[in-house]
Amino acid sequence: MTDSTIPIQNNLGDLSIDDICLAKTLVKENPDKFTDSQINWLIKTRSKNGLTESGAILKISNKLYIHKPKFFNWFMQQKAA
Repeated sequence: MTDSTIPIQNNLGDLSIDDICLAKTLVKENPDKFTDSQINWLIKTRSKNGLTESGAILKISNKLYIHKPKFFNWFMQQKAA
């Protein structure tokens, strides 16, 4: 367990603060996959596209955060129309 891993007694397993980021950080870490506009649109339409249900978006103190493992899991489950 690293210093940034918080042991929590629930069914979520070990959570790490490193798994949480802002949208701009996600884009900065993955510029070949996402643009600011794309991530902002996905967040804006989160209740329609399944991101809300996936638990990938956290709203804390009026700020939106992305739980990267849940977001990438949701992303990999998307299919082309």
